[in-house]
Amino acid sequence: MRRASKGWISVIVVVTFLCLIFLMPTFLGDSLPSWWGKVFPKKGLRLGLDLKGGVYLLLGVESGNAVDHELSGIRESIVAQAKEKGILLRSVTADGKSLTVTLFSKSDLKKTKELRASYADIASISEGNLSFTLTLNDAFIKQSMRKAIDQVKEVITNRIDEFGVLEPIVQRLGSDRILIQVPGASVSDRQRIINIINRTAVLEFKIVRDTAPDKATLLAKHNIDTTDPAQMALAKKTLAQQNLALYPGGDDSRANEKFFLTDLHAGVTGKYISDAKLSFDSYGRPAVGFNFKGEGASKFGKLTGENIGKRLAIVLDGVVKSAPTINDRITASGIITRRFTLDEAKDLALVLRSGALPVPVKVLEERSVGPSLGRDSIAQGRLSLIAGGVLVLLFMVFYYRVQGVIANAALALNMLFLMGFLSAFGVTLTLPGIAGLVLTLGMAVDGNVIIFERIKEELRIGKTSNAAIDAGYGRSLWTVLDANITTLLTALILFWFGTGPIKGFAVTLSVGIVSTVFSNVVVAKVISDFIYGSRKTASVSI
Repeated sequence: MRRASKGWISVIVVVTFLCLIFLMPTFLGDSLPSWWGKVFPKKGLRLGLDLKGGVYLLLGVESGNAVDHELSGIRESIVAQAKEKGILLRSVTADGKSLTVTLFSKSDLKKTKELRASYADIASISEGNLSFTLTLNDAFIKQSMRKAIDQVKEVITNRIDEFGVLEPIVQRLGSDRILIQVPGASVSDRQRIINIINRTAVLEFKIVRDTAPDKATLLAKHNIDTTDPAQMALAKKTLAQQNLALYPGGDDSRANEKFFLTDLHAGVTGKYISDAKLSFDSYGRPAVGFNFKGEGASKFGKLTGENIGKRLAIVLDGVVKSAPTINDRITASGIITRRFTLDEAKDLALVLRSGALPVPVKVLEERSVGPSLGRDSIAQGRLSLIAGGVLVLLFMVFYYRVQGVIANAALALNMLFLMGFLSAFGVTLTLPGIAGLVLTLGMAVDGNVIIFERIKEELRIGKTSNAAIDAGYGRSLWTVLDANITTLLTALILFWFGTGPIKGFAVTLSVGIVSTVFSNVVVAKVISDFIYGSRKTASVSI
């Protein structure tokens, strides 16, 4: 019989060493040196919400608003292009899924021919007397809705990551829902997390045109009768025709400035912000400082430079947070002041850094999971693994003797490989994941039983010990592979179509199957060759 393959021994030693390295972050965590994460995975095995406790949120995404978001972007682009070409626009108004651009002359309308053609792929275009209308097609609307949900998922992930909680899980469910699990988040953090997620964080900078202590006073100045329901219903549209927008002031606004009239369209928006952080105003109160990037700095410089002496409204989510007077041209940075608490200022800076949500979201389901459930689950899972493992080990030694000891050694390495690679991939371990580990334990023994029974058959027909071991492993190979490949395919289907806990079970089971086949076919064979390779006449203890 051949001696144990040096090549396979080297592979086993390398894989064992790597798995020990991968498990270091799981057990040592923050005590690892700072350079560790640059060389090796630094996350380790993570515990899921059912084991660690935390916050569970199911969000509904109002993807229908994606059309408004797209029309707003198209409007901004048309205004910019028209300005470059010297085309004077009278108005640009949105209605449903259409955008109507009105001009002052026929010659200006002709100049927009090339501009209109650039939108032919996404909209149908109709021409009026002194206007043209873009109507978004259905395919583009569906694409916009899908893109909006993907953007919402990305923004929310960024926000929760920056909040500082450990390993949040954010995944898309269906066509308009997002599942968020934040293991380790305390009950006191729950409301802050919900506020951070819900906040649209649309930041706009607009020139103030008028202020008043109440809405009726402002509307009356612009010929809107607040006692007439019909006029009030059309108030927003009437103001828009005058290129104006009405906003309430914040809770701390002055008594004579509870409402503001500003320009309809923002000169600069929060999308140009490169950074936002906690700052303090001249009185030492918490505030939010922000910096602009590239194009935003030049736009903000132009807006402030052309309006020195006027007031600049800082509008956040439809509320004027502050309206300072522009004393000089400002380009690179600014500050938002109001009566913030320290946490409010930090959270606002966080959402500004992570970007605005393209469409609104709402919390459909909210649960807080206490850590006591996690502790009980971990204890019971640990007990089940230990009890199952001890019983399996004793059975293998009792029934298969030395070969049983070999199987147990291979099983121990199998569990090391499994936990090591789960840790390397940053897998989140849940209760179903623990079930996958226990199932893997049983399946690993099943492969050894197939091989050992085949070795017994070979010994019964008179083969030598070495020949029986060779035949037992060789002729059982396809049986072991067949049994495990079919299970692996099932696990992959569960992973592909499953969500949440089902995926956790499928991941653990899939990695366990690959590790089990390697341990049964390679590790156990190498140990057997090492023990019996140089003993030509020794009998097999089985």
